[in-house]
Amino acid sequence: MSPPLARGSGPRRDTVLLTGRGSFGRVPGLSEGRRVLVVASSRALLRAPVAAWLPPDAVTFTAFHPNPTVAQGVEAARLRRASGADLVVGIGGGSALDVAKAARVLPGDAGAADEVIAGRRPVPEGVPELLLVPTTAGTGSEVTQFATLYRGHRKVSLDTPAARADVAVVDPELTETCPADLTWTCAFDTLAHAVESLWSVRSTTESREHAVAALRSSLPVLRCAGDLPSPAERDALSRAATLAGQAIDLTRTTAAHALSYPLTAHLGIPHGLACALNLAWLAPLVEAAGPERVTDPRGHAAVREAVGTLRELFGADEQGTDLAGALRALLARRASFPYAGAPDAPYDLLVAEGLSSDRMSGMPVRLERHEARAGLETVLGAGTERKRGTTCATTG
Repeated sequence: MSPPLARGSGPRRDTVLLTGRGSFGRVPGLSEGRRVLVVASSRALLRAPVAAWLPPDAVTFTAFHPNPTVAQGVEAARLRRASGADLVVGIGGGSALDVAKAARVLPGDAGAADEVIAGRRPVPEGVPELLLVPTTAGTGSEVTQFATLYRGHRKVSLDTPAARADVAVVDPELTETCPADLTWTCAFDTLAHAVESLWSVRSTTESREHAVAALRSSLPVLRCAGDLPSPAERDALSRAATLAGQAIDLTRTTAAHALSYPLTAHLGIPHGLACALNLAWLAPLVEAAGPERVTDPRGHAAVREAVGTLRELFGADEQGTDLAGALRALLARRASFPYAGAPDAPYDLLVAEGLSSDRMSGMPVRLERHEARAGLETVLGAGTERKRGTTCATTG
C-alpha cells in the first residue's frame, strides 16, 4: 500500500479538459455572463487577446512575478473578494495559474491565508469557479490541486482539492510564442514530473500510465526537434505536460523538485532546468540502490521496475549508457549553463532547504546529506556547452 498523501488529500473533483488547437476559442463562451477576475501577466494578456471578449465589468490582476509569493496570492484573493467575481480565469505559465488558484481559495487576510496553506483552517466556503488556460507546456498546473508560492526564499505549497480547476483549456497554439529557452525549460519540468512520479513511493497504476505516456510524448521532441518545435511537436509537449501533471497530482514530486526550489530562489536557475540538473545526479543513486537503501514500502522490486521502465523509455541500453548519461545528453542538447563554476554557492543552505521539503517523502531510496551536497556541487560546478546534433534516437 502506498503511503498517504500529505495534507490536502480528499475527495477528487476531476477537471474538465478542453484540448487541441483552437480550444481557446471556447473561453469567451465559458466566461459569458460571469463576474470575472483574470489572473495573467501583462505579456500573457497580449499573447491571448483577453480584452476582446472579457465582460465589461471584468477585472485583471497582474501584480505578481515568476515564482510568486504568498503575499501576491493573498492580494489576488483580496481583489477577487472585492470584485465579487464568481469566475477566476488564470492565463499564462505556471506562476499565473498558481496565483489564480490562490485567488480562488485563500481568504483576504494574510494570517488566515497562512492557516489555510498550513492545512489548519478550511478553505472558505462559496469559492468561485476556476478556469485555467496554460500558455506554456510544462507545469501541468492546469490539472493539479496544488500551487507553488514563496515566502522569502522558502517555497510553500498550497495543497487542497479546492485549488483544482473546474475547467482547463489546453490549446498548444498559445505556446507558439514561447522562445527556445522557455520552451525547453518547461519541457524539462514535464520530464522531471514524469520521472519523479514514476519512481515515487506513491506511484499507482494510474499515475504510472500517465507518467509513461508523458515521456513517450515528450522525449522524441526533446531529442529530435530543431531549435524550436514544430506545431505538431508543440502539440506533443502540451499533451505531455498535462499527462505529467495528472501523474504528480496523484503522487507529488520527489527530491529533484525538493532541491530545485532553493536553486531557483537563491541562484535564479529556471525551475525546469533546476529539476533536470538534479535528476542528472539523483538518477544514478536510484538506479544503483540496493535493497538496504530502498524506502518504498513495496520493496526493492518496485524500484527496479520503475528504473527498468525509465531505461527503456530513455533508450539507455541502446545508447550504451545509464540513466544519468541519457539525461545529460538531453541537457547538453537543450540547455545552456550560465550557472557553472559556482564555488561560492551556499551549498549548506541549498541542501538544508531542499531536504526539509515535504516533497522528499516521495523518494524511493534514502538520500544522505553529503550525497545531496556532492550532487549539487557536480551540476553547479561542471557545466557544459549547448550542442545541436543533427541525429536523434526515437526510442520511447
